[in-house]
Amino acid sequence: MSDIQEPTPGAPAPDEATTRPGEYIADISFEEMNLSEPLRRALAERGYTSPTPVQAKAFGPAMAGKDLIVRSKTGTGKTAAFGLPLLEKIPADEKRVRALILCPTRELALQVAEELTTLAKYKGVKVAAIYGGASMKQQEDALEEGTPIIVGTPGRVFDHINRGNLKLDGCDHAILDEADEMLNQGFYEEVTRILDRLPKTRQVLLFSATVPTDIQNLIARYTTNAETLLLSGDVFTVEHIHHIRYDVSDQFPKPRNLIYILEKEEPSNAIIFCNTRDDTALVTAVLNRNGFDAELLNGDLPQKERERVMGKVKRGEVAFMVATDIAARGIDISGLEYVINYSLPEDPAVYLHRVGRTGRIGNKGTAINLFSGRELATFTVLEKKFGIKFEMREMPAPEEAMHLWTERHVRELREGMGSSIFEGFLPLATQLKQRPDADDLIAFLIKYYFSHLRMEKAQAAGETEKREPVEKKPLERRGKDRERDRERPRREERTERTERPRRDEHPDRERRPRRDEPRREDRGERRGAGSAALEAGPGETKLWVNLGTADGLGPGSIATAMEDAGAPLGKMVRAELRPTFAYVFVAEEDSAGFEALNGKQHGGKTLRVEKSKPRSERDTTSTRPPPSPDAGPGEVKLWVNLGMDDGMDEAKLPATLEAMGAPAGKVIKALTRPTYGYVYVPEGDAEGFESLNGKAHNDKPLKLERHRPRGQREERRPRHEALQDLPGQARLWVGLGRQEGLDEAGVTAALEAAGAPAGKVLRTDLRPTYAYVFVAEEDVEGFESTHGKPHGEGKTLKVERAKRK
Repeated sequence: MSDIQEPTPGAPAPDEATTRPGEYIADISFEEMNLSEPLRRALAERGYTSPTPVQAKAFGPAMAGKDLIVRSKTGTGKTAAFGLPLLEKIPADEKRVRALILCPTRELALQVAEELTTLAKYKGVKVAAIYGGASMKQQEDALEEGTPIIVGTPGRVFDHINRGNLKLDGCDHAILDEADEMLNQGFYEEVTRILDRLPKTRQVLLFSATVPTDIQNLIARYTTNAETLLLSGDVFTVEHIHHIRYDVSDQFPKPRNLIYILEKEEPSNAIIFCNTRDDTALVTAVLNRNGFDAELLNGDLPQKERERVMGKVKRGEVAFMVATDIAARGIDISGLEYVINYSLPEDPAVYLHRVGRTGRIGNKGTAINLFSGRELATFTVLEKKFGIKFEMREMPAPEEAMHLWTERHVRELREGMGSSIFEGFLPLATQLKQRPDADDLIAFLIKYYFSHLRMEKAQAAGETEKREPVEKKPLERRGKDRERDRERPRREERTERTERPRRDEHPDRERRPRRDEPRREDRGERRGAGSAALEAGPGETKLWVNLGTADGLGPGSIATAMEDAGAPLGKMVRAELRPTFAYVFVAEEDSAGFEALNGKQHGGKTLRVEKSKPRSERDTTSTRPPPSPDAGPGEVKLWVNLGMDDGMDEAKLPATLEAMGAPAGKVIKALTRPTYGYVYVPEGDAEGFESLNGKAHNDKPLKLERHRPRGQREERRPRHEALQDLPGQARLWVGLGRQEGLDEAGVTAALEAAGAPAGKVLRTDLRPTYAYVFVAEEDVEGFESTHGKPHGEGKTLKVERAKRK
């Protein structure tokens, strides 16, 4: 960080070519910059009347063809600073690539491309974004059609150059955005190779917050008489940001500290920064369980999921984005009021970059910091070297946080009352209060209300993302942004339902869920007769797919998973998930595209997709496989937890077992079922196969056991009969079961490895796809804090308090 205030080596001295303009708004207007009418019109539609200093100072030299080195903090309008000159110079009918803009991350590349597309709205100049994780074919088509402005990440740009898709012989403008971060991520070689392919007479515009040695080398090698613009010499000042420090209490898990702070501060939106991807998953899960709408953004997310999250954030459909530094690099969220540091970075400069996402363009912002003792060194540097003053605030006591939590929910309930007719149920409310189980009933009603409130918001957001939904449900929107999603449709605005909800499930008709909402939380327990699967609406097809919550998927991520496997983009209307399968609803004309996924892979699992039939029309005789034959004389029949869902068939199963160490050529016969299989082996070789128990196949622990005829099996407890918790104990539902290759001890070990208190599991009730774990009431939060943490390959733990029967 020693070069923050230093002039750029190899460039003209500050008194010759470096300017230090005013703070946030230049003292000229766009009219005075002699912009063309199409650009002025696009700017006016965005509400821009005056340029920022970087835009005003860069425009003249860029239009004159000079090379520029621009040092300006983020959030000062850099995209328009290079975008406006480019759009003025490039004619609307241009087909050759005339400008190449390199960005360090996919998110920044998308953001820059979207901004330039908006500015070019009336000029007609095409812009394309090319980056890793997206369809290569779509990018090839965009390049073939002729796109004069290309925005991309170095790796994918270089890939297209090598394939011959991207030709740069006519490219006379090169822009490096966030150049220091691009080189920090190891792109120096790709950047130099790309710049070497450009014509010698090209113009280079380099935007960088700092100028380390690699940047100096680029300037010396690829620029000629570059002019330096040092805008706001205090590049990293944060004088418009209020810095708050909370000392974390060791009495509670850290996520609980964060919840208490959010209850006290009540931020309307925020980026919450974590240092690890595990923490992003944990924090996101805890926030959502406590009624805060949150999405995570980290390097583990597939590109389509990252784009979905960013779309929701930019549209203001989610209040909290939980992110790592790399994933959030270059992201600009308009109107961001808060940045929260769940963990402080080791490098103080990273702190400045984080909090610089709020308080932009002269607006006020707030940075909230959770402090623990090991972060003292970072705080000391920030205070002494950068002069940041932190306001110390006291962590709310549990009683205060509970009061704030109660008041927030009461406020939301009162807002919901405004659009409901509930007077007819007041006598019932009076009776409920007099019952001995009143607390349980009221708690259930409250949870039911807020669960469906969140589902409504999620579904409403999902409907705006789909370009061609089959059926749109009107949702009246009025009032403030935070209130509008809580409003219910008026009775006369609702669409006619094809299925009447049971009166005892939905007593308040103003509050009953729409037909396409899940009726209850799917916890792996068997559904009752009154909660049958939803049926397809007019023009829809209901499909069954062998993906479920046990695969770590939810209503949003199952769409991404199927699209990644080749399903039509944005065509899933809704989904209802169960532990081992799901129903997805699509338009009839899109059904074939989804059914084409049959046999394709997802996470090592072979997909099965088929049209769902009403129970009365199902051919139960054809869907159930015939009973497997018993072992013959001298044979042993072994059950193995590998089946068709794992890509097995009668030939692959024996070959897989042999590759893992089973005796070669000893399988007499093999049979496969969707989730398991049978192998028949000579009795003398059975132990050689059983020795594979516990070995991993695609990160799945192998399980083999001798098959016992039905009459010799241990009598199982009825499926609905779960062990009950005793006084002072809590029963937790955990999304781990026998199908994971675990026993009772394995479930305990998995939870403790994820951070649960050691030695605190009292007993375990294990099922095929889930388990009940019993712990003391005082240990519940420690176990719930493991919810959302990674388990195995691509899966996350699910831990929550079990419902009472």
